[in-house]
Amino acid sequence: MKSKTIRHAIKVRLFAVVLLATFAFAGAANAQTVAARFNLPFEVHWGKTLLPAGEYSATIDSSANVALVRSVHGKMAFFTPIPIKVYNRTGNTALYVMVRGNERTVRSLNLPLRGISLIYGPGTDAEREMLAKADQIQAVPVITAEK
Repeated sequence: MKSKTIRHAIKVRLFAVVLLATFAFAGAANAQTVAARFNLPFEVHWGKTLLPAGEYSATIDSSANVALVRSVHGKMAFFTPIPIKVYNRTGNTALYVMVRGNERTVRSLNLPLRGISLIYGPGTDAEREMLAKADQIQAVPVITAEK
């Protein structure tokens, strides 16, 4: 009787492992990568990184919590944490940049075809104050492709 109980417990555990693996593979199969290209006509701060004017690409994987941003000529590359994700299907596909004097800072990446906006909220009191006093917000057009 005891061996039947042990075999039953092993079968239940094996079934649970197979079920969890199925969900994990299904989630990985549903994960999609968005590739974006944009041309910065000016120098911009993106997190702690200062990007000079030029052409860039960004790769955003929905299963990861970072995006890879790199210059198209390979001179610069960095990872940026994926910030707050907000459901959004409106507006332009664009990188929104806050302007304060001569300084520009990335605030969000709007991807309405994907149904999301990635918002890079101010983390410090100084950044919140700067956002409140921003002169304007500029939109940099973004071209996306889904893989």
